[in-house]
Amino acid sequence: MADLKTTEPLIPAFQFGEPNQSVHIADDAACIKDSKGTILFSGNAEVILDLLPRPGIHVRVVNQSEFGCGLNDCAVLELADRKCRIEGLASTVNSSTSHRMSVVWCPRAEPIIGMGADNTEMFRVVFHLFNFKEIIGSSRSIGQHGTAPYGIEHVNLKTENWAVELQSLPESPEHFKKLKNEGGYAVTHIGGFTRKDGICFSGKEAAQMLYLLRFFFSFAKGAWCEPVCAVGFDTSGNRVWESWLSPREPFCSPPSWFDQQNCRQVEELFPAFMSRWSDEHWRDAFHEVIYWYLNANDSSRGLDIGIILTQTALERLSFEYAVKDRLLIETAGFKDLRASDKLRLLLSSLDIPIGITGSTPELAKLAKERNWLDAPQAMTEVRNALVHPEHKNRGYSTSILHDAWNLGLWYLELALLRLCGYSGTYCNRLSARWVGQVEDVPWVKKTKD
Repeated sequence: MADLKTTEPLIPAFQFGEPNQSVHIADDAACIKDSKGTILFSGNAEVILDLLPRPGIHVRVVNQSEFGCGLNDCAVLELADRKCRIEGLASTVNSSTSHRMSVVWCPRAEPIIGMGADNTEMFRVVFHLFNFKEIIGSSRSIGQHGTAPYGIEHVNLKTENWAVELQSLPESPEHFKKLKNEGGYAVTHIGGFTRKDGICFSGKEAAQMLYLLRFFFSFAKGAWCEPVCAVGFDTSGNRVWESWLSPREPFCSPPSWFDQQNCRQVEELFPAFMSRWSDEHWRDAFHEVIYWYLNANDSSRGLDIGIILTQTALERLSFEYAVKDRLLIETAGFKDLRASDKLRLLLSSLDIPIGITGSTPELAKLAKERNWLDAPQAMTEVRNALVHPEHKNRGYSTSILHDAWNLGLWYLELALLRLCGYSGTYCNRLSARWVGQVEDVPWVKKTKD
């Protein structure tokens, strides 16, 4: 049960409204220029986070007296006071008989540094999470919303140098209800981070931490869930840095290793995850593997795609671990291994069981019929049937594909947890039947037995 404590709730840095409503980010004067620096259009600008039909940061520029020309040649929008340059294109141009023209500017890429720079010093960063899990925190406090008290769920992520806090909002319960009924996008949590020693940090360091948190929260949820619209504050509480980013995916509740009623799982994993991420080689591997994991975990993309991506990710981890990290085999020898042996090498080295169990009944039945040795062979046989047109066993049933898909994702989650040195509980996607059902990771269970 979560501990009760008293704390000041984090305050959102922007006025977020109802689910799927656009959010006002900033006002400024703006000009649109071509690649040679010639001003094509200027006016008053409003920066908006639009959520429907597709999330994105947009800048709406209105000119009261003159019409722009050559907007097809535009290259960059500049915000005057913020000294912010945004590359992109004019996606919409509207005019009226009152000599009023408006342009909607669509940035080429996000995040956008809307205030400050890499060397801007700040004491604290506040960020927002859209569509995260409906968590029960490891601790709980009471906040005041108007005249009504409300419960705040807390998650505390700490490393040697950083302290990250995640809190629910007074609107979180109602937002989750609407998201489950209507879908879309809504702020469900607010977060913040500081250095544990109280020293200020730079905009570059803030951006790096936000990038890490993007992959950490996404791995926890099993779907993309990045910190959105982060704001850096100095020691006096002034806004000195802003990073504008839109959420990536509409609300969904995919299976993952993280159980929303056991937030100590992410608290225990975070320092180990950050330690791996701090290593350049492992950061590159985790970046690729988690990207593939998130795409594979979306069953709407197709079970076949998920199976292929999952085994690609496992082979990537096997190479990083067996060849580059532990020096168990040379690169040439690794390339000569069959795909099943690459998976077997990784999983066996990490104390992850490779036998086929009743948790995947259709795959177990097929493996017995085909005399497949273990799960790595079963998974690669199914994958080979999907990618090789000449394979003699094409056309597996949906139930077999589902078993292979789920088993591969289970292995991928466990491999990532094990490589971080995680030793806590997790939600076993092969056997869990309800929220809150967790068990020890296999390598800890094996030690206890």
